[in-house]
This record gives sequence, structure tokens and C-alpha cells, in this order.
Amino acid sequence: MISEITGIVVHKDQDTCVVNVHGIGFLVETSRITSSQLPACGHEVHLYTHLVVREDNWRLVGFISPKERETFLDLLSVGGLGIKGALSVLSVLGIDGLENAIVQGDWQRIKEAPGVGAKLAQRIQLELSGKWQNRPVKVATPLKPSADEPGDEIVQGLMALGYSREEAQYAAQQVDSQGDVATRIRQALRALDRR
Repeated sequence: MISEITGIVVHKDQDTCVVNVHGIGFLVETSRITSSQLPACGHEVHLYTHLVVREDNWRLVGFISPKERETFLDLLSVGGLGIKGALSVLSVLGIDGLENAIVQGDWQRIKEAPGVGAKLAQRIQLELSGKWQNRPVKVATPLKPSADEPGDEIVQGLMALGYSREEAQYAAQQVDSQGDVATRIRQALRALDRR
């Protein structure tokens, strides 16, 4: 089992990175939480990893923190949810957002993750609520938009998904001022993807 790697980032995009460890390049799948915090290519990174072994495929998944890896493994234990779906949930909701959705029974929010339908979202909520009964959860306070900073709720929303304040502020400047917060956050995420 490969549980951690430390090496030089030689390539990265929103879903994967390649980490060179003593001349061996490891292709690592990541959530957007991790990809947004990776250093620039040529710099060293330390990732907590999980190796998923299938008959015809080995996949290494990397995380910026042990808690993100633990959350991913809990998601992976849900029947019907694979690697791609678990990373999608983490990327869209973030750790705190997922914890709050589980605590509040808000499976509709989980369904916002691409590839997760209503039945699967309900199963995730049900199974993790039982598993996380004793897990300390940071309850989010409702976002309050500031009158003098119309993009503030976008910045807070992106930061809740794991993006840095600098990335969130950049993305907030790229979106239309029209539309509801969810629509504008999706526009901001697309702007970050193109960056």
C-alpha cells in the first residue's frame, strides 16, 4: 500500500498531477480541494494517498490532508459510489460542506455533484450519517452577502470548497452579477478551470 508520497510536481491539471519521486513519475488523481493547493510545477509536494487496486487497473488517489483522505475512504465505502463519484462529491461540496449536508439530512445538496443521482445522494447521506455520528462536525453559518462587496458570497462559497482566498477573489471577478449564488459559483468554478 502506498500511503504517502513526497516528490516534485512535474504536471498538474484540475483532476490529476504527476509527482516525480526519485525518477519515477506517479500519476495521482485528486479532488479540486487538493489540486487547488498543489504547488507550481518544479516544487515539492507531500500527498496522503490511497492505492485502489482493480483486476485490470491500479489507481493512486492523493490528498492534501489526512482528513480529506479519511472522508474519501468513507465515501468510497458507500455502495454504488466509485472513485470518480467520491472525488466529485469532495470537489463540489468540500469536507465541511459534505459534513453539514450529512448532519442536516440535505441529500439534495449532495446531488449537485456531477454523476450523483437522487438515489445515490440519499444513500450517501444515510450511510455517512450513521458512520459519522461521533465525528466532530464544524457547522457552517449561513453566508451573508455584504452590501458593499457583491462578490463576497461567491468568495466565501469557493473558500468553503477548498479554494484559497486569492483564487476565490479572482474567480468572483470573472462572473456575472446576475443570477443566484449557486449559478454564479458554477460560473466561478468554470473560470478557475480555465485559469
